[in-house]
Amino acid sequence: MAPHVSVIIPCYKQAHYLPDAVASIVAQQYTDWELIIVDDGSPDDTAAVATNLIAAYPDRAIRLLRQTNSGLSGARNAGIAIAQGSIIMPLDSDDMLEPEILMRVVAIFNSRPDVGFVYTDVQLFDGEQGIVHNRPYDARRLRVTCLLHSTSPFRRIAWQQVGGYRTTMGRGYEDWDFWLALSAAGWVGQHIPVALVCYRRTGASKLTRDRRFDLELRAMLIRNHPGLYETGFHTWAGRVLSSGWNTNEELRPDRWLLAFLNYNLLIALHAPRELPRTMLRPLYWQLPPAFHTPLRRLARLLLR
Repeated sequence: MAPHVSVIIPCYKQAHYLPDAVASIVAQQYTDWELIIVDDGSPDDTAAVATNLIAAYPDRAIRLLRQTNSGLSGARNAGIAIAQGSIIMPLDSDDMLEPEILMRVVAIFNSRPDVGFVYTDVQLFDGEQGIVHNRPYDARRLRVTCLLHSTSPFRRIAWQQVGGYRTTMGRGYEDWDFWLALSAAGWVGQHIPVALVCYRRTGASKLTRDRRFDLELRAMLIRNHPGLYETGFHTWAGRVLSSGWNTNEELRPDRWLLAFLNYNLLIALHAPRELPRTMLRPLYWQLPPAFHTPLRRLARLLLR
């Protein structure tokens, strides 16, 4: 009988974190799951570590898929393509899950047929400590602020409907792009206001690297989902993406400043409640991770 939940862990150069990620799955209170580890052409000993973990948990449905490197989106898509579950839980190899998350997620999906994806608050560890308190789902807010962490489960049928993760978002925000696609397809998100995902936050984390290209990636999101944005956003995105930017270079400082100011004008017109965050975001991401938690706490106090 096919498992109800399929957990997908892509791994590239992070074999040393795999045991903790897998242990957090094995410890789940909900047990009707399978786990697929995708060795995305990793040059380290990912395959050997995964093989040892499979042997260590012989009573668990854990599989290893090996492939040539195709990036995070391609690895997730490959794992989901062979998955049997109707609910997909993506998990990065350096993160972990709290024991009750699958039980709570399954209950929501079973009771809410309109919900296509679920997300929780996030416990930070390693380079930064604290909890990221995400906000209730709002489709219009999702256009300009990503409300979800990458470890957010979704229905397999929703993934099929939108064609999976877009593999052209090579510099990042592939998760946000995916959530926007689900929203555009009519699926609703559901927030669980409890920290059930443990995210390893360091200065070298993928999210930190993605932020270097924040404006360029936002322009790509607008281009990928034109039906979700007003005409002004389309014009802005066209200018950003035609200004000589490619996937390996950041915008020149003068072009970045102009793009940043124009984007904030658009936010002021179409999503004014998000303007403070949009304006302060570049400064926030320039600070070391240790400063982020107290700043988030201060922002929550000011925005109450």
